[in-house]
Amino acid sequence: MKEHTLKLKAKDYFREKGYLSWMPPRVKWLKEQDIFGIWDGIAWRRNKFIFFQLTTISNKSARLKKIINFMMPSRLYITSPVKGWLMCYRKKTNQFEISEI
Repeated sequence: MKEHTLKLKAKDYFREKGYLSWMPPRVKWLKEQDIFGIWDGIAWRRNKFIFFQLTTISNKSARLKKIINFMMPSRLYITSPVKGWLMCYRKKTNQFEISEI
């Protein structure tokens, strides 16, 4: 599944849940468009912020490794009201499987 399609589905998901979401715009000359090189976007509602990484279910373990390798050497921990989500899209059910990090 294309990244653009995943982003549109994520925007719809967050809109349904009452969140505002933002994803960095695609810029041709920039190689990296992720937030901190990890997160695909951020969603917020009142006092709650969610950094999220989008992927398909088949790439879940690779994305999880990427996040852990970023956070562990720096001893970064995500605490409330900020959360980190790995959102894996299941094509069969047309839904996201969400893992909190």
